[in-house]
Amino acid sequence: MHEMAIAEGILKIAFKYAEENHAAKISKITLKIGDMSGVEVEALKMSFEVLTKDTIAEGAELVINNIPVIAQCNKCGKEFQIKNYNFFCPECDGILILKSGRELQVESLDMD
Repeated sequence: MHEMAIAEGILKIAFKYAEENHAAKISKITLKIGDMSGVEVEALKMSFEVLTKDTIAEGAELVINNIPVIAQCNKCGKEFQIKNYNFFCPECDGILILKSGRELQVESLDMD
């Protein structure tokens, strides 16, 4: 379950910023997670809950902003949201280049 390792990395970032800003409590962590990131969101939430127990992030809200898979055609330049992992342009049959959808990023932290 790599979601446990991901949750540990997220918390490492959050705890570092909390310490640097003399925060006593982390109340919310907002993430950007791309639809092609390979992250199982429910497993991540469960791991987050387990790892935050007895820390300054216990009870913190974990907000997930899903980022759709967007690609641009290397031939005609049009952008499309990818469905069913079809990476050929529906307009000209060119190859689509991934623009978004693989993100895994801490977007913001709310601390007191």
